[in-house]
Amino acid sequence: MAKKIPTPQPPRPESFDPYKMRSLEQILTLFDGGNFMVEVMTGHQTLMQDLVAHNAEHGAKGCQGTMTLQVTYGVGNAGDVGMGAIATFKAPKKPPSSASAFINDAGELTLYSPMMARMHGGVRDATPHDPETGEVRDID
Repeated sequence: MAKKIPTPQPPRPESFDPYKMRSLEQILTLFDGGNFMVEVMTGHQTLMQDLVAHNAEHGAKGCQGTMTLQVTYGVGNAGDVGMGAIATFKAPKKPPSSASAFINDAGELTLYSPMMARMHGGVRDATPHDPETGEVRDID
């Protein structure tokens, strides 16, 4: 005989619970009497301001930050749920400072380019003079 497939039961309508947490905002407002939610929004605003300032000062490269919400739950024997929440914000990192210099023949840092030292090695001697090329001669 063919196996009968059980007919699925229609879901029962839930009874209205005025205390049910219906959004993440409602859950976050539970912590610290609502002060945690204020801290999260203040931290978020500060992060946005840091992003705008970083973009203005250093450009869009590396202009990223993060906001991490961590909510922990622990269930007790009576069906109660203990909760904890931590919000962390990470502003964009300032790019490393940069500078440039040269290393001289003695192995020391200098601002004077060794290439410039070779170019400007001093005055060259122009003797003997050639009258056909038009070199200027010293008057004796």
